[in-house]
Amino acid sequence: MAMRTATPWWASLAFGIGLLFFLFGERFFGHLSGVRFVLTGLGLLLIFGVTAARAWAMLGSAGARRRVERTLLVCHAGTVFALFLYLWTTDWGLAKLGLIETAAVHFQGAVTVLYLAVLFASIVPLLMVELSLGLALRTGFDVQAGPGNEEAGVEYFRVREIGWSGLSVGLALSFLMVTCQVSTERNVQHDVSYFKTSSPGESTRKIVSSASDPLRVLLFFPEVNEVKNQVRGYFEALASTTGKLGIEMHDRLSDAEIAGKYKVTKDGVMVFVRGTGDKEKSQTLDIEIDTAKLRSPASKLRNLDREVNSVLLKLMRDKRKAYVTTGHGEINDPESIPADIKGRLGERQTTQLKKKLSDLNYEVKNLGLMDLAKDVPDDATLVIVFAPSVPLQPGEWDALGRYLDRGGHLMIVLDPSGDTSMGPFEGRFAFKMIPGHLTDEQLFLSRHRGVPDRRNTLTNQFSAHSSTTSLSRTSADQGLLLIDSGALDDLPYTGKPEDAPKKTITIRSMESSFMDYNNNYTFDATGANPEKKQKWNIAAAVEGPKRGDKDGYRALLFADSNLFVDFPGRNAMGQVIFGILSGNLLDDSVKWLGGDEAIVGDIVSEDDKPIQHTKNEDAVWFTLMIIGAPIIVLTLGLVGTSRRRRGSKKAEVTL
Repeated sequence: MAMRTATPWWASLAFGIGLLFFLFGERFFGHLSGVRFVLTGLGLLLIFGVTAARAWAMLGSAGARRRVERTLLVCHAGTVFALFLYLWTTDWGLAKLGLIETAAVHFQGAVTVLYLAVLFASIVPLLMVELSLGLALRTGFDVQAGPGNEEAGVEYFRVREIGWSGLSVGLALSFLMVTCQVSTERNVQHDVSYFKTSSPGESTRKIVSSASDPLRVLLFFPEVNEVKNQVRGYFEALASTTGKLGIEMHDRLSDAEIAGKYKVTKDGVMVFVRGTGDKEKSQTLDIEIDTAKLRSPASKLRNLDREVNSVLLKLMRDKRKAYVTTGHGEINDPESIPADIKGRLGERQTTQLKKKLSDLNYEVKNLGLMDLAKDVPDDATLVIVFAPSVPLQPGEWDALGRYLDRGGHLMIVLDPSGDTSMGPFEGRFAFKMIPGHLTDEQLFLSRHRGVPDRRNTLTNQFSAHSSTTSLSRTSADQGLLLIDSGALDDLPYTGKPEDAPKKTITIRSMESSFMDYNNNYTFDATGANPEKKQKWNIAAAVEGPKRGDKDGYRALLFADSNLFVDFPGRNAMGQVIFGILSGNLLDDSVKWLGGDEAIVGDIVSEDDKPIQHTKNEDAVWFTLMIIGAPIIVLTLGLVGTSRRRRGSKKAEVTL
């Protein structure tokens, strides 16, 4: 039912439009002084104008009308007081109070919550009272003093009750903001799910600690956001452990000038800045801010440390080049694999290897037959020979040899089903590939419940070399999966004594493993070619001697190509996803080859590790759920009922 009042309905509408202008002027166009002045000025003019008109109407009315107008005026006054509190949270207000750094942050947070609480406690009752009064009979000012205005039928008691209800709703909303602010300041989080944000890893901490120029990270997030809290906690931990990282929180809309400088067009962007002035360099990293996507397997928040590590590598050094040979039936060049060999090798991909090299700030380029026959390009940081199935030509080995003479970095990955020869490098490195397949009858991963599973051997035998830093630190209770691996064997060195390399075995198999020479998956201690159980060499690092002030070459040899392919059950970084974890083998290997052993270390990831069951195991779990669980519940019920009956009988006997 509409009621006649001293002020029209559109007065509150004008008041709301004024608040909207004020919001746009301060929030969205704060970086444009001219637009801000116009919008904020119009907003304040409407707010104070309507408030003054409401005060005039209240003073000119009597009885129920006056009480209604007084209620509305109190709501206006509360809104004006909230804007007064907001004034002290601006840069001007903080400067007038003389607050800086930590004190300013805490004061601004507390007063922001206070003015928002007052604003909600004023706006919500005003809105609910206006809705109760309606629009009819309220098209203009109708100020009537004296007893006649009582006949207008204003139900002040209904207006008052609705106003109190609106105040309760406003205070409830304010309480939620207070709770949010207190939780943020106390930095207490409780998450009963499996998910958590990755923490700063050792490699990332080393990169930041080694920075010679000032390093800052600018976080552009909404004022209240769960992802923002997670990201800020990560960088605060990184800053506290390194002491060389500055953290700046920005709002993309209110700090539009800074956002424009770094081309930030959306929330959830992290800008990493190195240096100052003309020497300043920056890299950006964006992340989803939708809390519903936080626990998605593809969430960047799960692998925040890996993402940050990759961005810092790009920021701290120039892009490098990694050349990968092609034309010899390599895994990375399946088109060159001969047809008679392709069926035996199967189809394997190297997309994750190339992506990982890109994350490590390497540009991956092919090194074809024509190029390699001449020479390795001078801009090559490292060269990878990835499991060729066709032997390299002598001229190509000579080109790689000249590259090593210049202090080059070479990674050779061999496959027991492909070409296992290293040509003249066998004498230079004093290693050769043993024909056969690594097999283990005791320690292996059962995937298909067949004898061939014995080729899925497990090992935790890693050296303390820089290329296996992560592996060696987790060798006690974690391991590495070797799928159809070969083995390396020592050979006599054939070069000059002064050029003899330094050899380090980085990965070995377990003592229960053996080389299956006759391909029957069974250990044969006797016969024409007896097999032997021992620790076999799976990977080795070779370092050439220094030549004056110039460092010698570096080479890594692997007898298992499946360590770096997109193989089911294990990703390209050598991380097993069947519950057995390994370190970041490819990360450490590439960093050591590139001379970055100073930043070798763990990179933390919070990826969920999928649990795989066999068909028989699934049947067992299904049976237990549909039969075992009800039996347990029924048994507990019968035991409880029996005890209560015995208790009742004892009570009757006592009576």
